[in-house]
Amino acid sequence: MTDLGRFPKRAGVGRAITERPMSEPTPGSDDDFMTRVQLALDRTPKELANALGTTLRDVVDRAGPRSAMSSFVTDPFWKLLSLYIDERVAGILALKDELDRKARLDWRAHYERINRVVNRK
Repeated sequence: MTDLGRFPKRAGVGRAITERPMSEPTPGSDDDFMTRVQLALDRTPKELANALGTTLRDVVDRAGPRSAMSSFVTDPFWKLLSLYIDERVAGILALKDELDRKARLDWRAHYERINRVVNRK
């Protein structure tokens, strides 16, 4: 059992754990931590493992006793995840800043055009 469902018992039976969910659920407080991370980053477990440069097992097997046994201090996975999330958040914030700047400049130019038209009369 993983945080995203059961492992298929035989190849070709059931959905693989690396597939995207049929519907796009929003992370909730009742979801486990790794599911919320995957949904927030819009990554499947396989994509997240590739982005972190780690194995799929390291990403999927973070629920239950292994999660309780692994420590941020001794397990390098948590530091990798933290750095990756920091980079993603920084990139998203930079994009938001650029979009806000573009919106301000465009609105300013729009108001200047409107004022030129209104003041001509």
